[in-house]
Amino acid sequence: MLASLAELWFDRARTHPDDPAVDDGRGWLTWAELLPRARAVGAALAEAGVGPGDVVVLQARNTVEWVLVAAGVHLLGATLAPLGAEEPVASRQEYAARVGARVVVAEVPVAGELDLGLACPPHPVPTGREIDLESADPRGVRSPGPAVVLATSGTAGHRSTVPMDHDVLVRLYGDVAVMLDVGRGDRLLGVVPLAHSFGFNGLLVLALLTGASLRLVPERDPRALPGLVRESGATIVAGPPALLHDLAGAVLGGDGLGPQVRLFMTGATEVRPDALLPLADRAGIPRVSSGYGLTQTCGTVAICPDIGRLADAGHAPMTVVPGVEVVVVDALGSPVPPGARGRVLTRGYQVAVPTDADGWLVTGDEGHLHPDGTLCITGRVDDQLVVSGFNVDPVRVEQALARSPYVAQVAVVGVPDPRRGHRLVAVAVPAEGVDADGRNDAAVLAQARAVLAGYEVPDTVVWMDALPHTTTGKLSRATVRRMLAEHLGDHDQED
Repeated sequence: MLASLAELWFDRARTHPDDPAVDDGRGWLTWAELLPRARAVGAALAEAGVGPGDVVVLQARNTVEWVLVAAGVHLLGATLAPLGAEEPVASRQEYAARVGARVVVAEVPVAGELDLGLACPPHPVPTGREIDLESADPRGVRSPGPAVVLATSGTAGHRSTVPMDHDVLVRLYGDVAVMLDVGRGDRLLGVVPLAHSFGFNGLLVLALLTGASLRLVPERDPRALPGLVRESGATIVAGPPALLHDLAGAVLGGDGLGPQVRLFMTGATEVRPDALLPLADRAGIPRVSSGYGLTQTCGTVAICPDIGRLADAGHAPMTVVPGVEVVVVDALGSPVPPGARGRVLTRGYQVAVPTDADGWLVTGDEGHLHPDGTLCITGRVDDQLVVSGFNVDPVRVEQALARSPYVAQVAVVGVPDPRRGHRLVAVAVPAEGVDADGRNDAAVLAQARAVLAGYEVPDTVVWMDALPHTTTGKLSRATVRRMLAEHLGDHDQED
């Protein structure tokens, strides 16, 4: 049993040397071609001071170079700490300090960082035959730390970092591959960012484990996606429900995906088969799978391999992966009977950041268990929002908006959106002396955009005279949502 991702990079070059491994629109690298390129990247990182156990921050779009840096880091026995390409420089620097990065590799570097192009210099690609794969021993690669550290908003309400060990990822996504029937002949379309748990684990690690090939998409253009699906020969398209909306819309406009796509693989807080299955049918995709997990659980807790065949009462019943436990509890923490809704708790080898000493992770998700042990997720019980598959911490967004001189107080809430899950609305109280003419929505959002990722920036600012608070002085988000609904309702009537 292979125990590390470093071993997997070697093993794929040995077992599937001539199979396509990864492509970003500029041509394929086979598994045998990828390995020497990754070793060259590892040498460049070592020259920059990276050794076993060190952390390397990587910020770039989904490209072949991204994968080469990831492989180079693993071959050194170091830890990868990727960050979404949309994050501003200030966030990258703060994140690098938090994880204790030895080196930062960036597509657009600043002083003191390593340029992605220099880490992956263009040169003739070796055939792979020059490397003696039989004598090379990947077990000699020491990996004293985790394979990857991923950033997450987290159910605790603040951005945190989650370390994921090599053996955990190998075991977990080996089981996921079996449950979803992913194999060597599959082509995975990588639209979701590799810096996200869905992208790193559900695409890159899955490809490494199975030998499936990966077609990366550096720039997401909904109009171009159907053509990419057809031309890449993708058999599996992975992404949030918003991606299926985009594909179905494009197909409705006359742009087909081709006959080869057999699976749309998705995951979100709440997957509604009654909403997704008509979209899949319109797009010509015969099967939709749903996964449930958090970054704190290395991305996966349970899987429903076919929501069309197994969906019940409007939700997808998911099978908990082997070695993992799930309970549903009431507000006092007591287990509820099958069918009753409550807060979801999970425990297992893949829980990287447990909440208590017994290893349980208290999630912010609401759900229920069927008598057969399958799990349905029905929504959120905390304030965290999900936008296009990304967790958004409203407190973090509020802190960014509150820096504006126009804003005295602000609350961020989510309005249901059929494509993205939620769209963000900032409900703001103007600063003293700012009249109606001086409430500069564009300036408020521009200032927030400088410190937030794109998906964290609200679509709209709604100005109100005051925000509601509880008797203990805490912001009442439930009341804010009701006020916003009334405001939007009145606005719609006026229109």
